[in-house]
Formats: sequence, structure tokens, C-alpha cells
Amino acid sequence: MPRYEIVAHVARDLECATPEEAAAVVRGQLLAAAGGPCELRHLAVWQEGASPAASPLPPALRRKLIDFFAALDRCAADAEATFRGQVAAILAVPGRGSEDDGSTPRPAPGDRRAGE
Repeated sequence: MPRYEIVAHVARDLECATPEEAAAVVRGQLLAAAGGPCELRHLAVWQEGASPAASPLPPALRRKLIDFFAALDRCAADAEATFRGQVAAILAVPGRGSEDDGSTPRPAPGDRRAGE
């Protein structure tokens, strides 16, 4: 079974008094939801301030995270478009007339009933 590394950048409201309490809640939820062996390598939790300057993330790192996830979204969209194109090419049958919408059953090659 392949092993995956997972990166998530999450902002979430939690009924917790401290970042440590919030980290314990999130850690417990992640590990419980894993449904099997899971190694939580890193978890950082802080209370989001009203201004970005209150974050322990330097503005440049925050921007890099945003850019990183935007690039992942673009790659996923490109991969999906490529996949859909490949599937369309596989499903396209050469020589099929436009009047045939594919709903008419066709005999399989070697089907003895093909000549009936």
C-alpha cells in the first residue's frame, strides 16, 4: 500500500482556551479519523490574530503556502483535463456516424449471433 505525505493549511474555529488545547483536539481528531497507522509528523497551532502580523508565520512563508496550494490546484486541474481528454479519446470509436448516439447495441467481435 502506498504511503502518502499530507500537507494541510487550515483555519478553524475551536472552543479551546489555548493553542495547546486546540492542538490536542486537532491531533486527536486526525489520528482517530486515520482509521489505521498514522504518523503525525508536525502540527503547529496558534490563535489567529485580527491582523496577519500577529501570525507566527512570516508573511513571506504565508505567501509561499498560498502559492504552493494554488500551484497544486492548477496541477490537479491540468491532470484532470488531460485525463478527461484521454478518456474521451479512448471512448471515441473511429467511423461512428453522428446519427449513432451509442445506444444501439452492437454485437461483440466473434459473437455467433452477429450474422442473424
